[in-house]
Amino acid sequence: MDDLVGLAVIVILVVVAGAICGLIALVQLNGLKQEVAVLRAKVTHLQTHKPISQSEPQSEASIAQAALSRSEPIAYKTQPNLTPQSASPPVINQPSAPPKKAKPAKASAIELLFNKLRAGFEQNWMTWIGAIALAFGGIFLAKYSLEAGLLSPVMRLSLGGLFGLGLIAAAAYLHHKRIIFEGFNNYIPAALASGGFITCFALTLLAYSNYDMLSPTVAFFALAIIAISASAMALRLGPLLAVLGIIGAYSVPIWVSTGSGNLFALLMYVGFVSLSAALVAHKVQRIWLWYLLWAGHIGWYLVGFTLLKTNTVWLMGMFALLSIIGLIAIPRLGLKLSVIELRPHSLKRLINVLPDHALLLAFIAPLIFTMLISHFDMQWQTIGVLSIVLMLFLVLKNSRWDIWQAVALASATLLVISAERTHLSPNLFDDALFIFKNEYGLGLLLGLLLTGFGLYYGKKQIKRLAFHVTGAFSAFVMIATLYSLIPNSALSTAYPLWAVVLFVVAAILIKLAQHNTTLFQRFTYWVGANANTTLAITMLLSDSGLTIALAVQVLLISVLIKRHNVPMPHWPIKALVAALLLRLTFSPWTPSYDALTVFGLHWSIVVYPLCIALFFAAARCFKTSQLKVWLEGAALHCLALFITTETSYQLVGHYPQFDSLNFYEQILLTCNWLALGCVYLHRSKLAGTLAKLYQLAGFALAGLAGLFAIKTLLDDNPLFESLYIGELPIFNWLLLLWLVPAGLTLWLAKLIKPINAKATPFILAVAGGFVLLAINSFIRQYWQGPYIYLSKGASNAELYSYSVIWLILGAGTVIFGHLKNQLLIQKVGLGLLAAVIVKVFLIDMANLEGLLKALSFIGLGLSLVGLSWLFQKLRSRANPV
Repeated sequence: MDDLVGLAVIVILVVVAGAICGLIALVQLNGLKQEVAVLRAKVTHLQTHKPISQSEPQSEASIAQAALSRSEPIAYKTQPNLTPQSASPPVINQPSAPPKKAKPAKASAIELLFNKLRAGFEQNWMTWIGAIALAFGGIFLAKYSLEAGLLSPVMRLSLGGLFGLGLIAAAAYLHHKRIIFEGFNNYIPAALASGGFITCFALTLLAYSNYDMLSPTVAFFALAIIAISASAMALRLGPLLAVLGIIGAYSVPIWVSTGSGNLFALLMYVGFVSLSAALVAHKVQRIWLWYLLWAGHIGWYLVGFTLLKTNTVWLMGMFALLSIIGLIAIPRLGLKLSVIELRPHSLKRLINVLPDHALLLAFIAPLIFTMLISHFDMQWQTIGVLSIVLMLFLVLKNSRWDIWQAVALASATLLVISAERTHLSPNLFDDALFIFKNEYGLGLLLGLLLTGFGLYYGKKQIKRLAFHVTGAFSAFVMIATLYSLIPNSALSTAYPLWAVVLFVVAAILIKLAQHNTTLFQRFTYWVGANANTTLAITMLLSDSGLTIALAVQVLLISVLIKRHNVPMPHWPIKALVAALLLRLTFSPWTPSYDALTVFGLHWSIVVYPLCIALFFAAARCFKTSQLKVWLEGAALHCLALFITTETSYQLVGHYPQFDSLNFYEQILLTCNWLALGCVYLHRSKLAGTLAKLYQLAGFALAGLAGLFAIKTLLDDNPLFESLYIGELPIFNWLLLLWLVPAGLTLWLAKLIKPINAKATPFILAVAGGFVLLAINSFIRQYWQGPYIYLSKGASNAELYSYSVIWLILGAGTVIFGHLKNQLLIQKVGLGLLAAVIVKVFLIDMANLEGLLKALSFIGLGLSLVGLSWLFQKLRSRANPV
């Protein structure tokens, strides 16, 4: 049976080798065919475009020699016969313009890598198949000896180990003697060594798992030695052996586990393997070896968090910090961290520093996340502070890491938030010195230290803008974080100190802004001073005060940009405006805002109009910029929020609850959203690249208004239900229910016509329906009072009033259409007159009998004929022949 298995393996290897050889031959054949086609095309081109004289005939050999001298492909083709009787040289018909040569397509990186691997495999495929066969042979030999019982377990494993060591020794000998090739192209020694290391690896696992001859600790170290030895030998035999060593070394804890959960031993082993792999990758100079190293190191780092305990927090923290130094700092700065780069870089270059940023986040983000969900103690506080210090230290060494100052500030913020969850207690605020303790003292200290760091090094290295940003905004961010954490009852104690700090920092920034040369530095300090002052004022106000302060900040930044002509990117202002709009959008439905007042008034009456004014004022600072459209859109959004929320609040005492709207709220929302939809569509004409966004918002609002209108018409219609609509004629709820939507729908039809002309007739028909309902309802309300439902009936006077009013409206419509030369309006007017006439003779005169009834129908017929004649006459005048 074992012979059959071995034979099957050999047959499979032969078949695979044959298939690979056939594939290689097919590829080579196709390549030769393409080369022949190119050679023929080149020879034809030469024969067509170069005249050949009789005195100097060219033979095939001379053409071939010339082509070889130019390193061009050759196509052999017989030269045309030249008639000796002709005394003049042959005439060659040349085209007016030579055909353009197609530029060769540039191969992608993946294609180049594939072609390189294919070329290497084509040259050494037999060697590698032999190496694989040797490895399988060692494994099958061990398996066969185990099942057949020929030798004792110790003897079997010893012979297998000698076989593997023999392959490794043979590889080392061949490489030392340089018998085959030289350098990293010495594939045969690398293949033999790979087979030997795989054999030793498999035999060690066999001794551990099947024979129980090795303890977990011994097996672990044996496998580690084998894998690291493979990596070490890769320094001599090439990168492919390094892959085997790195993968094998990082996989050892998977194969052999002691079950002790010893985090220290795991991290020590991973650190040692990473150090060895880094030396190999640095020596071999292959980037994909670094990828393997990073993947293995970070993978075991993440696994280490599953073994984390209270007494091993410091271990994970130190491992993360040492990993940052070993895998990021040392490869960039050298072993002594002596390579320093201080030149400034643009924001785009700072963002695109790879893989440094990704590696830093891979180590810092899990650490901070675990800190947030764990019990905060002195260990976490120490690790958090050390990580911030390390990042700032590395920033001083390399200016391309300037953006890490933002990571350090974010880490400081999260450190304070993590401390707040544990130390917050009811008795904490009884002591007036709480502002210097726990998270409050930590946050204030970190804010001042980061501010001092940024200002000091910003003065020494003026052109590095990141230092100025850190100095201008660190105190603001940290005190704002503390302000969001502290309860309102304790704010009165903390406010004096925080306000003094903010005002002092603002004064320092203003002073520095007056004595600096770079435009960006002055602008950053001015904005930072405004931010600190605004926050100090905001803490005196309620929650809505922060919203107003942020809106004021948008205006101040816009004024500074206009005043100093700063070419600042727009995305920071857009991000601030977006955050402010998000806050304004959700505030009405936030419980803490229900009874909030500003200056004795409900907050939305003050905040929304003020934000609208501030956004429009900020937009005036940008004349032709796209940011002007963005700020005007923000103002329109605030207007939409103000109209939507305040009308409902003044009507029913609370903001609209969309799942339980009453009749009057539906009326208001229909008018509000339809009006705002028209405003957005009108604004889209001037929005430039944001036109699609404005159109989408306009259509959405108009669609929502239409849904509410349909709901009101079907479910809450005052003509069908007993609903109070008001005592006064015209100036009642019917005005907002149907007449105002009619006018807005006419405006909507005008706005939609350039976008979709086919939808205009439908929208006009909807507007006509609104007008019809409005006028009839006004008439009925005059006669019936505040309740107009149809089941109450109608008097003769009411019926006659419908006829009189619609007769006047119809006649006026016909005359207006004739004056404006609008045939459609004339048709509408004539239709109204016809409807009135039908109504008069069929309803108003329904009680007539005998001769009067006959005469009424005769009059109906004559009236219809007269209207038809009038319509034809008007049409002929409008369209003369």
